[in-house]
Amino acid sequence: MKIVQRISKAKFKISTLDVKDSSLELDFNPIIDQFKLTGDFKLIHWQARPKGYREFGIYFSVDDSYKSTDNLSKPGYGSLLFLQLNDKSDNALPSAVICHRGTLR
Repeated sequence: MKIVQRISKAKFKISTLDVKDSSLELDFNPIIDQFKLTGDFKLIHWQARPKGYREFGIYFSVDDSYKSTDNLSKPGYGSLLFLQLNDKSDNALPSAVICHRGTLR
């Protein structure tokens, strides 16, 4: 089970219950800023850790929330963009996401 703590706008701390050193800090702001994302969108990524407990994570801009899930919703309708920060110069996590605009089922 994942525990999600909101740190600030588009920034979260994720940890896995009863798993030592599983804490992961996610900051979606570098991607939002670089790609000038506005409005209602979802950013979908694969969590970097802990191995054996990794899941998909989804950032929802509409209510500035984050959901960790082992059962990724299917896009109902909308568009997908694959966005990646420069891995040589940017140290943000996540550094790559799928941006979905539309509904998820």
